[in-house]
Amino acid sequence: MGIDLDGLVGQMVDAGRTAASDIWGQIQGFAIPELKKIAVQIEALADPDSPWSKAEKKLLFKMQCDAAISVIVAMTSLTMLAVERAINAILAAVRGVINGAVGFALV
Repeated sequence: MGIDLDGLVGQMVDAGRTAASDIWGQIQGFAIPELKKIAVQIEALADPDSPWSKAEKKLLFKMQCDAAISVIVAMTSLTMLAVERAINAILAAVRGVINGAVGFALV
């Protein structure tokens, strides 16, 4: 199943505004590019011809999410826990799209 990258990023940004409303103003400038990177990673993982196993896909996805959290934390005065909660809430909001695209429960 193909994925609408722009649509996914838009959904993630919308979810971020809602789910992370208390910190969105502080993370928005750093979060949007990082969410785009996560979406690009999802697009690669959803490719039916990708060389990675499900376990490897889960690891690559986690690494991309961890990298996004680290960048946002490093560029703001927020704690890792606050940013991790925000990213997790954003991904939960688009769980169906992501899992449908990759064909298994990635999120």
